[in-house]
Amino acid sequence: MPTPDFIQDLRQHIGTRELWVPATRGVVIRRPNPESDHAEHAGRADQTERAEPEVLLVRRADNGAWTVTSGILDPGEDPAVGAAREVQEETGVIARAVRVAGVFATHLVRYPNGDACRYLDTVLEMEPLSGEARVNDEESVEVGWFPISELPEPISEDQRMVIEWALDTGAPARFRS
Repeated sequence: MPTPDFIQDLRQHIGTRELWVPATRGVVIRRPNPESDHAEHAGRADQTERAEPEVLLVRRADNGAWTVTSGILDPGEDPAVGAAREVQEETGVIARAVRVAGVFATHLVRYPNGDACRYLDTVLEMEPLSGEARVNDEESVEVGWFPISELPEPISEDQRMVIEWALDTGAPARFRS
């Protein structure tokens, strides 16, 4: 992901030392639409019947891994707004946040240039409203909807964890212990 200007400005002052960064992960889920529920779903992005939920994933250009959409929050940006922005920027899909599915701190990430970061990720369950999934920026090489039982590889345990959190509709926010 491109480094935001405010992070680059901070790096001029702190060098490659560890930086604590607020971020968001938008887990966009297309759920099965029960026949008895069609009126409730009128006007939503997708009316296709499916047997199981599907998740919107991107294949990262930098490492080839499949992930949910994610990104660094701009200063003062609400996590739900940031997640919707990232989903649209990365996939062309317009989505809205349904609930906070969880919050956790990532392990230390060290980039090839030596920069060190830990991210505080707010994970949001999201629903698609409109738009067709596509590669919409230089951060991804593939974008697609995947049935939960057929997630592509490589996909990390952290990604599987946040997808599981988002699938648990109505559950309180989770935290990694």
